[in-house]
Amino acid sequence: MPRLKTLEPVFDKSRSRWKVTIPGSMTVSGNRMRSWHATREAAREYVAELTNSDRSAAIISPLLAGEADKARGLLEPWGLDILQAVREHCLALEVLNRSGSILEAARAWRAAQDARASSKPFGEAIDQYLDSKGGLRPATLAGYRHTLEGVFAPLHHKLLADITTTDFQSALKNKPAASKANNRRNLLAFWTWACKAPRTWANISVAIDIEAPSATNDADIVILKPLEVRALLTAAEAHSPAAAAAYAVAIFAGVRMAELGKLLWGDIGEDSIEIGKAISKKHSRRLIPIGATLRAWLDAGRGDASDIDDLCPSNWIETSKAIRRAAGWNVVARILDNPPKPTRGPWPANASRHTCASIQVAIGTPLEMLTFAFGHGGGHDMLRKHYVSRMTKKQALEILSIGPKNSKIAQLQAVG
Repeated sequence: MPRLKTLEPVFDKSRSRWKVTIPGSMTVSGNRMRSWHATREAAREYVAELTNSDRSAAIISPLLAGEADKARGLLEPWGLDILQAVREHCLALEVLNRSGSILEAARAWRAAQDARASSKPFGEAIDQYLDSKGGLRPATLAGYRHTLEGVFAPLHHKLLADITTTDFQSALKNKPAASKANNRRNLLAFWTWACKAPRTWANISVAIDIEAPSATNDADIVILKPLEVRALLTAAEAHSPAAAAAYAVAIFAGVRMAELGKLLWGDIGEDSIEIGKAISKKHSRRLIPIGATLRAWLDAGRGDASDIDDLCPSNWIETSKAIRRAAGWNVVARILDNPPKPTRGPWPANASRHTCASIQVAIGTPLEMLTFAFGHGGGHDMLRKHYVSRMTKKQALEILSIGPKNSKIAQLQAVG
């Protein structure tokens, strides 16, 4: 048996490894072999294994010896010997715990590293995204800024590739259902953009897997009662016939308030209101039929306005707030010197539009017509879910009978 000192490891500077030279007397082939190790301790453990008197290496078959020699050749460029390779392989399998192969794990790790190398910090990607969306409506762009720059601000320093679904859910966990749904929708639009070529900065599943709000928006929908509609239109009339006509369009045509502020009298036809692409929230043209009740309010409110005049009176945002405050809602009205004490609660969001849709469903307007007139992206199911059984037919007809200056529109005309 060779003495231990003949197998003492020697440091190989060219490979930055510890080399053990194995004499031919200790190999099956009879040829001298060399083995490299990362540390002196590992090399000495290898020597101790070779010089163990209980080892059975001397009686291995020629076939196994040949395979071992081939394995040694494959491992040599990586500075590993067979025993080291087997040990590391076993440790890796133990970590995987039957959840996949080492090759799959290595590929996944490499893909993750490549993704990190090509990713961008969240905050930097947001700046690029918002700069590319200059053509959006101001309100839409403001919504994206609120979500991306405000709600998710704590994540701005992280690479997109490092952000997880849990990170997003933690930022949204204390938000109300409606707010959570809106922020989730805005984030998904950004995340989809970040995942598309040529960017590919993130994994799309991270945003898709964000848990949707458990509560629906049904509870957030509030419609106006007949007495509330009358109070609102009466307060609008007290301001001006044009203001009353504008609110009539909101209540009886269901035009969104942001769209209402862009309408001209020229958009009002004999039988319908045209919401053009430049006005529509969805950037798609639609026509809204004008019923008898709305026609009466429009005729009473137009006066000598030309087709190029705005439908809404000047300073409409503040004027609208003053009208709602005069009708009893708790709205801050800056243009009123002595605003009356509120007799109602806060103004419910989109109340006019929700009221209009509920009226039309209650009197039996086909959902196909409403889907086009309202510009609902959710189609029939959205209308059915939100507006069916919100209002009785009797209530709907009572609202439709409200005309200018306390006049009454015949119910038969209103339905027709």
